[in-house]
Amino acid sequence: MEGLSNTLTILEQCGVTPPPDAVPVTSLPLHFFDLIWLTFHPLGRVMFYDFPYSTSHFIQHILPNLKTSLSLALKHFTPLAGNLITPSDTNSNTDYQIRYLDGDSVSVTFAECTGDLNQFLGNHVRDAKILDPLVAQLPSITCIDSSGHNYSASPLFAIQVTVFPNRAICIGITNSHVVADGSSVFNFVCAWASIAKQLNISDGQLDVNDVVSSGEFQIPNYDRSSIKDPHGLGTMILEVVGPLIKQILQQKETLLDSSNIKVRATFVLREANIRALKNMVLTKRPNLTYVSSFTVMCAYLWTCFAKSRATVYGEAHNLDEPQNFGFVMDCRARLDPPLPASYFGNCLVPCIGVQTGRVVTGDEGLATAAEVLGNAIFVKLKEGPLHGSDNWMEDFAGVMRGEWNIGIAGSPKMDYYNNVDFGWGKALKFEFAQEPLSLSRCRNSKTDIEIGIILPKIEMDAFSTVFTQGLHSLDS
Repeated sequence: MEGLSNTLTILEQCGVTPPPDAVPVTSLPLHFFDLIWLTFHPLGRVMFYDFPYSTSHFIQHILPNLKTSLSLALKHFTPLAGNLITPSDTNSNTDYQIRYLDGDSVSVTFAECTGDLNQFLGNHVRDAKILDPLVAQLPSITCIDSSGHNYSASPLFAIQVTVFPNRAICIGITNSHVVADGSSVFNFVCAWASIAKQLNISDGQLDVNDVVSSGEFQIPNYDRSSIKDPHGLGTMILEVVGPLIKQILQQKETLLDSSNIKVRATFVLREANIRALKNMVLTKRPNLTYVSSFTVMCAYLWTCFAKSRATVYGEAHNLDEPQNFGFVMDCRARLDPPLPASYFGNCLVPCIGVQTGRVVTGDEGLATAAEVLGNAIFVKLKEGPLHGSDNWMEDFAGVMRGEWNIGIAGSPKMDYYNNVDFGWGKALKFEFAQEPLSLSRCRNSKTDIEIGIILPKIEMDAFSTVFTQGLHSLDS
């Protein structure tokens, strides 16, 4: 990390605003889909692209294009340039909002890195924090005094573009989860990349509507008037869940700082692997209510985590402690009435599977994990995505008690390799910067899955062995 910081030079820092003719969305009230992410850490993503040109070429030709195209993309995504307005003296969810004012901007940093590019690319084990200098930090929170009431304004989006002279360009994006989920962020990134590519081809003369009509991205929909909160989840989250989760996150940060040195690596599950896992599960449990490639993939990862922890910590690890494996479901199309796919914001419901480590590491562990996770999805498909939402507190109870838990970031449905081209071709590498577990479509296959893992070094060694041996056993 220290070596990398010595090779990183800031070229320019600026704020990019939407164009004057933007149709600004000046205020978005937060509903429970957004409020549940209030205490969640910002998400960082990086995309590396081949760029065999000098830094001077980057400054003269690429930097202006990226600024202009970003501004044009923000024309339709003005909330990203705004702030989260948080009251300091109330628990009313009506006082929480995303606000955009004329002149608000997205913080953008342009930098040069002369370090070894190879340490960033590939799937090999390396320092977990290696990507941190390549993703921008969100700007500082500011305080507002309006009509005798105190508020804080928190920026929501930041970008860093780093050139590796004659080698590559890295696009690093950081966003608050409160403003948007992965689907909305992906739509924005597609918009920016498409506009940048077309702007280069058209020599600066571009009608953004042509890019939209070509299907490169969707104009975001901001209408949230039809979203219902039948159980008063917004109030519940602010009064109970928010403070509790915040305390736990602070505790976890302390624990993480004192743990073993962490490393990151990327693993790949081939389509044939997933098919074999699915067949194995169905052989053991032919009457499962719901089984999919996604559930068996998650079940396999869960068993790998459980077995690696049991291997590393032995008798010091309590196999009878419940383990919590979670992911989220996009429910835009499943609400009543449904929301359009272009809906901007958060529209995710949690799906959490709970089982003891002893069961997950046992002979029936894979099948049991697949059944637990499949049931978590099936009940929402059958009864509606908000079924049981009044019991979300119970769903998170294990996490709040400090039981082992892990959640998935990203989704194979968001193909950053094949759908995000700034004009430099397919990305060399896409990764989440800090997430312990993330999924994405594979670079060289639309059916294989890349799995990003961050673990203490001792656990990563065990995980790698368990993961590889498990796949080999499928072929035997």
